[in-house]
Amino acid sequence: MYDLMLSPHARGTAVEQLYRLVEAVGLVTTVQTSIGVGDTAGVIVEAAPRLAEDHDVLSSGLIMSRVGMYRIAWGVVSHPGGSLAVLAPLPGHEGQQSSDWIRHYMREVLDPVMALSGRGHRTGGGGNGTVTEEEFARAFREAYV
Repeated sequence: MYDLMLSPHARGTAVEQLYRLVEAVGLVTTVQTSIGVGDTAGVIVEAAPRLAEDHDVLSSGLIMSRVGMYRIAWGVVSHPGGSLAVLAPLPGHEGQQSSDWIRHYMREVLDPVMALSGRGHRTGGGGNGTVTEEEFARAFREAYV
């Protein structure tokens, strides 16, 4: 596991919001692409179309998608070689057990997004301030909006 580091120039931006998401949540999915932010978001939604069904773009720059019994907080930012995305599953409501929705999340979001690795994108995981991919951690230090 590799520590995610926030560069000083990213403070107060959507990059910091993604950093805080990885720091606060025990499970995240990461995607690293060589394409732009809009195209990366499109590839993710194409793989997991339920992300687009009911969602809000928050003032922080994150997207909150409501998918059945759970929510996904996610966002995409730029880095010099393309884009970086972080997706984090969250319960649909306070006090909800993850066992109520985890299988749906795996089938509807996790597995399809991880399959993007077969299309030339790098995918990984993480949580609690770390990520599984060293290259993602390195690129994140140079991320910008």
